Amino acid sequence: MTKEDKFNKFWSYYPRKVAKVAAQRSWKRLKVKDMDDIFKVYKDHLIQWKYKELQFVPHASTWLNQRRWEDELESLPDENQSMYKNIEKQRKDFMKKMKKASTEAASEDDIKKALGLKK
Repeated sequence: MTKEDKFNKFWSYYPRKVAKVAAQRSWKRLKVKDMDDIFKVYKDHLIQWKYKELQFVPHASTWLNQRRWEDELESLPDENQSMYKNIEKQRKDFMKKMKKASTEAASEDDIKKALGLKK
């Protein structure tokens, strides 16, 4: 997979679709090892962002330039709060969907649809 293909995959899932050109420039400066490291933790970040207002999700270029994939993730709010009930179950379901979508070699649109993500 080329750097451009990896960026397109990264961008397709990134929830805050602003400043794409800046994000592409930041991506091009990354080493292949960094890209691989990003994809190892990307799912966990996507889960975190799912429960944040979009304005609190950093721009992709900021996330890349500041190497935010290396940050320790914040704890999720108390699972007893009504909006976070069953969050661990949702996380596990999401991870199963990600695994299933990637093994079935579906198109990016099919993967997003299976994960309940916006196009």
